[in-house]
Amino acid sequence: MRRLCAIAEVSRGGYYKYRKRGELPKALEDKLLTDAIKGIQERHHYSIGYRKMGVMLERETGLKIGTKRLRRLMKEGDLQSAVRPKRFSEEVYARRRKMKESLPPDLLKRRFFSLAPQKVLVADITHLPCLEGTVYLNTIADLFNTEVLAYQYSTHIDTRLCLDTINRLEKTLVKNGGDIILHSDAGSTYMSYAYRGRLKQLGIAMSLGSTGDCYDNAAMESLNGIIKTECLYCRFGKSNIINRRISRTEVIPAIIEFIEFFNTGRPKERLGYVSPVEFRLQNPKGTYLVPLTKDKQQFRIDNNEVRRQ
Repeated sequence: MRRLCAIAEVSRGGYYKYRKRGELPKALEDKLLTDAIKGIQERHHYSIGYRKMGVMLERETGLKIGTKRLRRLMKEGDLQSAVRPKRFSEEVYARRRKMKESLPPDLLKRRFFSLAPQKVLVADITHLPCLEGTVYLNTIADLFNTEVLAYQYSTHIDTRLCLDTINRLEKTLVKNGGDIILHSDAGSTYMSYAYRGRLKQLGIAMSLGSTGDCYDNAAMESLNGIIKTECLYCRFGKSNIINRRISRTEVIPAIIEFIEFFNTGRPKERLGYVSPVEFRLQNPKGTYLVPLTKDKQQFRIDNNEVRRQ
């Protein structure tokens, strides 16, 4: 108590006299602690957060107080750190925590495989550096044949970009019955209530990978790599793209042209060296080609039956 009185510039006699007047010791101790916190903040230009404040306060006063009490004193005395204040209220953060707790599970578990068209879809947003600024490309592909079913680009990465892509997807989907799964990463644009509500309206089951793990959406990461490498780097040069030397008016038409080529003209080894669209037309009911065996014989899986061709 001697140290607290010295910091608050209060005599010990005055402290005990103040106590006899009937005020609770805890309330008075809070006042002394608040004065000590204020002194520390003033010396360090209000740059000390509550975690460091607890350590520094213990060094100066010899008292170790709880985190909740310390945060309350700093908040009541307007002595919080000004370095990185919270941008939103506690209510906003509470709503965000509640939203994260209700997120859909990962239905794929890195099993990027589908035996039927338009049953298991994957989505992702990639960044395209341009001279005027970044263009964001949101793409939805079918795991059955890697066909790009819908895509949308924008200069802003937000929920509107994802909703516009879903609206384009709705026009592409064939009413073939059964559940449809759409898998993506756990980016903020995919976790919005509007996006989740739109998928529910269309009867599409949502699947989310873990945050910050590219392997949970490896199929789309691979497709984005193909788009950047074969479309942009080969056409304009990797250094020109990375250093933003190519105009948006050149990048966007190139992306549109390449996606059309990717779907209808680019042979894919896994599909037997045919394009995704051609493979879907050859196998409308979901026949899936298995890679060639050692004896160079080709097999197909059709309705759970294996037949040699």
